[in-house]
Amino acid sequence: MTLDHFGKPISHYLYQCFGYFSAAEGFFFLSGFVGMLAATSKQAKDPSQAWMRSRAARIWKYHCATLISLCIIAAWFLPSLAANFKCIFQHPLESLLWSALLINTPEWLDVLPLYVVFLILGSVLFPLFVKARCKTQVFLLWLPSLAVWIGALLGLRDAVNSLFPSWIHHGDFDPFAWQFIYFTGAAVAAWWKRAKSEENAHSSSATEPAVKSSNAVRVIQKLTPAVLVLLIFCFLWSHQFIPLQLPTDFWTNKVHVGPLRFANFFCFVMAIGWIIRTWPAALDFKVTNLIGRHSLDVYTAHIVLIYFWFATPGSIRYHAPWNVLVPIAACVFLWTLSRIREPRK
Repeated sequence: MTLDHFGKPISHYLYQCFGYFSAAEGFFFLSGFVGMLAATSKQAKDPSQAWMRSRAARIWKYHCATLISLCIIAAWFLPSLAANFKCIFQHPLESLLWSALLINTPEWLDVLPLYVVFLILGSVLFPLFVKARCKTQVFLLWLPSLAVWIGALLGLRDAVNSLFPSWIHHGDFDPFAWQFIYFTGAAVAAWWKRAKSEENAHSSSATEPAVKSSNAVRVIQKLTPAVLVLLIFCFLWSHQFIPLQLPTDFWTNKVHVGPLRFANFFCFVMAIGWIIRTWPAALDFKVTNLIGRHSLDVYTAHIVLIYFWFATPGSIRYHAPWNVLVPIAACVFLWTLSRIREPRK
């Protein structure tokens, strides 16, 4: 994600390199998936999932601190960044209020506000997923998220944004669409946990629901070859190795998560699932494990680095070797930050 945001030439090879989706989809999906696993493990001690609201409050503080710091830097030290905070400088009091409410989100500062909202919603919805008695209930709990996403494809965000002042910047990510990625990750984790528990019950008593659960898992495994074929097809299509006309923006739009974009990404998720089932340690890397344990610090620092990079003169930013060495050095710095933040054993 960091290398994507630093731009070309590296991003030319990495951005949407597997098809019609980017690293952002994986970021949101994994957050929902891991969040649901955490909610399941914490349910006994924290049935209200208060830890999610605590996490949301912490992210909100990180976001506000980053926004204020960057505004000060833009006003006093790097005026080339001022254009990114134009509405804040023009409407200071109103903008700060809307920013604190996570409605005004300048460029690059729109992801953490989404996490605050999703975690607050998750603290209400995740306990319902955990308490679901069967996979059908998990599916029914997921349907409202699907309905909101369909609304996003039909213009729900524009209708809501029209209620606010026109000068507010609402960010590049449509929250009504991207919640679908997040809660689909949560639903997949809940469904899989339920399927595994029913399968374990089947091993001790051959009940009918357990047989269905076992069959469901086998169906997913049988679908893997078809999923891999679709994934390869989308890869070849998106990179124009297949002489087909590219799909329209509606199908692959990133802001609203177009239908083909989501389908392509979900095929990728299933392919990753197959790799992990086949080779459990294949994607287990200590470097990324370390970064993942400190994702909030790393992501916040990466935002600041991106702003500094875009304040760099074009004679450096667009020319070798700096446009290769600096992004790599940024990644090393983020890993070093994670290492510093890691508690000593």
